[in-house]
Amino acid sequence: MSTYSLRHLSDDSLSNALDASATDDRLANATLLAHIAEFDRRGLCAPTQYPSMFRYCVGHLRMSEDMAYKRVRTAKVARMFPGVFDAIADGRLNLSGVTLLSKQLTRANGRELLAAAVNRSRAEIQEML
Repeated sequence: MSTYSLRHLSDDSLSNALDASATDDRLANATLLAHIAEFDRRGLCAPTQYPSMFRYCVGHLRMSEDMAYKRVRTAKVARMFPGVFDAIADGRLNLSGVTLLSKQLTRANGRELLAAAVNRSRAEIQEML
């Protein structure tokens, strides 16, 4: 049986497993962001063949351009505002929303904008901005 075939699961088991997988994904994303942020902070792309963290994510980590862009932007925001890691991990913020906010965030307005974005969709954040 394929690992990805879930036909054998009951509706309740499937629902619970989906919730757990979404939680695991958010936690894994937050951990990945922390690694990207620290790798970038240390300038560890310099000795590689990749000229930037974005290029490293695409070339070495095999992310799509969209995936790499959102994660690198969000990791940079999270370096300035470490609470973003926890907010991504528990689902209060999402990558698309933080990516939108990244262009507007400063040290002066960051806490306020991030707090206003909590539990909002990308479209709601875009409208807020």
